Amino acid sequence: MRGNNIRRSAGAVLMAAGLLLILGVGGYFAWSEVQAAQVQAELDAGAAAAAQRATSVALNEMEQQQVAAAAPTATPTRRPPTATLPPSPTARPQATRAATATTEPTAEPTAPPTETPAPTATPEPLKPVRMTIPDLKVDAKVVDMGWEVKQTKNGPVSEWVIPKNAAGHHINSVSIGQPGNLVISGHNNIYGQVFKPISQAWNNDKRVQVDPFTDKSEVLNGREIVLYDADGEPHPYVITEFYRLKDTGVSTEQRIKNGRFILPTEDERVTIITCWPPTNNTHRLAVIAKPAN
Repeated sequence: MRGNNIRRSAGAVLMAAGLLLILGVGGYFAWSEVQAAQVQAELDAGAAAAAQRATSVALNEMEQQQVAAAAPTATPTRRPPTATLPPSPTARPQATRAATATTEPTAEPTAPPTETPAPTATPEPLKPVRMTIPDLKVDAKVVDMGWEVKQTKNGPVSEWVIPKNAAGHHINSVSIGQPGNLVISGHNNIYGQVFKPISQAWNNDKRVQVDPFTDKSEVLNGREIVLYDADGEPHPYVITEFYRLKDTGVSTEQRIKNGRFILPTEDERVTIITCWPPTNNTHRLAVIAKPAN
């Protein structure tokens, strides 16, 4: 009898614990949906200003392309080859009498000393130490981020070590102001959730399919990203593209293809990488921004 009572008590405790777990998980999902709706509503409210910034950046890029296309291409002038005389045969030295008269040596004109220019100091790269996305209320510390090699059943695999409570600047990407791709990654739902607002900003109702594994959205176009260097100087960029990439349940080839967004580029840009949705990590998000000036 006593054993039955103990079993019934244990069963009641387990049921209560399970109910609390279900309520907790359900509450978390519901609250995440509420937060995402708030973020998307605020983005809709500021859409006009964002569109104006996006148009300004697009016009600036068009002007640069037109200037580059109109600039005449300098044709290098080829100098005529300089005729070189064949070396003269060396005359056999003739035996001569020693001169009795001492002749004074003739002073040869000496060329003035050439001043060696001082070496030009190479400026230190401007690494980002902080980044903000005002429209998403993102304000994150940025630190250098490397990778580690892990052994898997398919062989060694390199994985980026995303920092906790901060965003990570890929150490093999460029610095501020340099031509190329400046890549920053951060978590969306663990370890500080520095990029959770980016994940919440994705709206499935406002997406366009690019291919079976890639969607594109304009909900962040025109929003400003500001990178700060160690001296606190701001460097503004404007978001021009926003992609979602399926990363779970896809082939290795597709995951490698998803990595194209962190590859080097010829133009100057910033690429932000995080996960989606806020309650999971089945997809990757890639935010691309161009210099505002």
